[in-house]
Amino acid sequence: MESRSRSMHKLTAKICSFLFLFLAHAAHCFYLPGVAPEDFQKGDLLKVKVNKLTSIKTQLPYSYYSLPFCPPKKIVDSTENLGEVLRGDRIENSPYVFKMRDPQMCTVLCRITLDAKTAKQFKEKIDDEYRVNMILDNLPLVVPIRRSDQDSSTVYQLGYHVGLKGQYSGSKEDRYFIHNHLAFTVKYHRDPQTDSARIVGFQVKPY
Repeated sequence: MESRSRSMHKLTAKICSFLFLFLAHAAHCFYLPGVAPEDFQKGDLLKVKVNKLTSIKTQLPYSYYSLPFCPPKKIVDSTENLGEVLRGDRIENSPYVFKMRDPQMCTVLCRITLDAKTAKQFKEKIDDEYRVNMILDNLPLVVPIRRSDQDSSTVYQLGYHVGLKGQYSGSKEDRYFIHNHLAFTVKYHRDPQTDSARIVGFQVKPY
């Protein structure tokens, strides 16, 4: 199974996701005003929502489904509060669904064949450094990055890049790679009295 797509033209992209669950004994988290966190029992469905594609290079947002990502059976506007509207968020449902406290191995979400037009769209978004944003229980998706200095602390970036541009070893030709393998981590805090859990972190490692 390839971890990155090697060609943008007439490519069959296999979108694959992993899920890891971690118990957080103590955590601080932020929730939007007026939106209370949910309590989940073991096995409850965790539905991931997608937000707009953003870039600090262009400052021009796009809808998540403006690119041919794996869609659900029916795309539904999932904006829930005034704050999301005022920020210009474009929150929609997605086919990503997990289960609380139920780790999953690789799951193929869909297979998509890119033609010249859609390949060009991906190339443009990669050149402009667009990032994919997702939400789980009102928490934004982040990418943890370990710093290489003496501190070796971890910093977090909102969303993950659509893809990247690079070169094979020994070649000077630029190639485009789509991040089509995603390893998700859902962090939660469990109440020992009720056995319910609240989500306190949502992370991804793209490949």
